[in-house]
Amino acid sequence: MPSDWWDSPAVAACPLGTGAQSGRTARKFTRNTLKEWGLVALADDAEAIVGEFVANAVSHAARSVPEPGQPLGLRLLRRTGEVMCAVLDPSDRAPVLRMPDRNEEAGRGLQMVDALSDVWGWSPVTGRGKAVWAILFCALYLYFVNAHSAPRSLNSVPC
Repeated sequence: MPSDWWDSPAVAACPLGTGAQSGRTARKFTRNTLKEWGLVALADDAEAIVGEFVANAVSHAARSVPEPGQPLGLRLLRRTGEVMCAVLDPSDRAPVLRMPDRNEEAGRGLQMVDALSDVWGWSPVTGRGKAVWAILFCALYLYFVNAHSAPRSLNSVPC
């Protein structure tokens, strides 16, 4: 394993449109990228999170911006101990974690993100709107010369 793997972040970017296929494109890109990074165990949660962020961007943010056609974007960032999933959209409106009534059919997406991620939030992006992001922590473990790795818990994923 290259020594710089632990020190420098890996970034993958995927431009997205505001159409119905954007969510599918983002989920597929996320799964494939995490597979390439050797982090397929995070793929299900990351896909669900990214899918929700893109759905929100397409249905809320992209439609509320006066200049339609500004693209959305997906960024995946792998750093020591964590993977960040971020969706950029042209709106500067903050996402709101709602507590819908049990009979409401919508409004639970960010609750799912909150449950699946270790931390999530949003950040303004100067001149481009905002990035809504979530971080998934993964445990670090040592690789031994003799090809045996240290034990890890069932809830942790090495990265």
